[in-house]
Amino acid sequence: MKQRPLDRRTFLRGMAGATLPLPFLNLMESNAASAETEEPPLRFMTLFKPNGVHPPSWNINGGTETDFRLSPLMQPFAKHQEDLIILDNMGDFGFSSHANSTRRFLAGHHQNTRSASVDQLIADRIGGGTPHRSLELTTEGLFPGQIGCSYISYDQGGNPIPRESDPQLIFDRLFRNPMSAPQKRKEMVSLLDRVSDDAKSLSRKSGYEDKATLDEYLTVVRETEKRLENLKSVGGDTKVDFATLERPGPASDLNEQVETMIDLVTLALWTDSTRCATYMLGNSNSRMIFDFLGVKEQHHYLSHFFRNFSRENLDGLLKISLWHMEKFDYLLERMKSFKDRDGTLLDNSIVLFGSGMGHSDNHTATRIPLILAGQGGGKLKTGRYLRYSENQEIGRLHLSLLDMFDVQHEAYAGATAPLPGLDGGHFAPYQERKFDSWTKVGNGKVIVQGRLRMSDDLNEAKVFYVDVEGRPPVRVEVEFRDFHNFNLAYHCGTAITLTGSGSDQGGQLVITKVTELKSLFGGKPGSQNG
Repeated sequence: MKQRPLDRRTFLRGMAGATLPLPFLNLMESNAASAETEEPPLRFMTLFKPNGVHPPSWNINGGTETDFRLSPLMQPFAKHQEDLIILDNMGDFGFSSHANSTRRFLAGHHQNTRSASVDQLIADRIGGGTPHRSLELTTEGLFPGQIGCSYISYDQGGNPIPRESDPQLIFDRLFRNPMSAPQKRKEMVSLLDRVSDDAKSLSRKSGYEDKATLDEYLTVVRETEKRLENLKSVGGDTKVDFATLERPGPASDLNEQVETMIDLVTLALWTDSTRCATYMLGNSNSRMIFDFLGVKEQHHYLSHFFRNFSRENLDGLLKISLWHMEKFDYLLERMKSFKDRDGTLLDNSIVLFGSGMGHSDNHTATRIPLILAGQGGGKLKTGRYLRYSENQEIGRLHLSLLDMFDVQHEAYAGATAPLPGLDGGHFAPYQERKFDSWTKVGNGKVIVQGRLRMSDDLNEAKVFYVDVEGRPPVRVEVEFRDFHNFNLAYHCGTAITLTGSGSDQGGQLVITKVTELKSLFGGKPGSQNG
């Protein structure tokens, strides 16, 4: 007798109304013909990194579209290089506040305050047939002092969408029906125990591949339940007067919490419980303390590595950034581990990872760290580094994403053309313009024309250099006021003419006070008021 196909929306059902969604199984294909023509759903996932980056550790300098070396901060996910598109020269030539950086990440521009963020426009298009239209998740609580730092998703009116941060409640909403209140959790046995009879029945009907997929899925659900039990046990059962409690700080095991959240997101995407999810690893000015990494200062304080410079502080900042990169790696690893039709969950997804600002101290809105991962069902050509010839509005990236999900939009956040090159098509790559470099010295004054860069030496995080052809670079070692007023970080990697007070110190020209800075090819930074 021919096996009757399962509906894609089949759930395992059990005691007390328990339901468990399933990943795609071969039993869900009605016949061989439909198996060849029916395409897996395309998912959209974003992972937001707070507080920008330390540019010398993040930026790729040199290399070509297909022949490049990942930077030191990218090493945790280097094994996924062929699944990535590294984007460079993304953003405006200006300043970015923390709140503006969150708005920019998924809304394209800080002034785009009256339309939905790109994830919500995509959710409108692909989320209607799923149990959950979209998920908006976070690791950190609200920051009341600047509330805009706490959101990256916005509704049709441009209003922030509340985020969820409790893995247990998210698990209940996704996989327990009806959802149980927190105080009822102890009364609920394992979800898998409650649907075990239905799972065994389905397994008997399944072929070899479906049995393997089902076993893998149930194992992942069981492991996630165990993680949640571990998180729950941290708090203990002590009875307290809740009226006397203050708002708690970060979870005692932040790494466990974040990986559990990533497990939940990937499960939700794999089972088609949702096709759109956003997850913030922290508020855009995150105050979290990463004591489990041996870091004692707040992330935001450390992100201002020029004004708060010490080697210990910079090392702390880089430890936190590397941890963020490891969580991106964990997400990719999980998504690649799940079989999805003839590929993996990552193959049939588009993942956007990054921040909303570049230089973490001076809040640049240029060279914002952004990465696309996954093949998008064939819509992306990965394994490439796209450094554009000129700064690209992030709204162009968002227009491209909308196109990939068949969302009709002529313009977004001021951008009227999609970002070129994502599908392997033509784009204009960065090529340095030719310029003359020289120095002039006299009467305590130094004028130098050349390419400005930050020092690669972590012990010199406050030091800049101007490269001059045929002679040693000019060292620029100034106080924070000059760093900020002349926007040195904005001009890194470009040609400038710099005038200031300085002298020759043992064959090394050193500028200690800046009086004038002119860009040879760029505009005046800060004019974007971003």
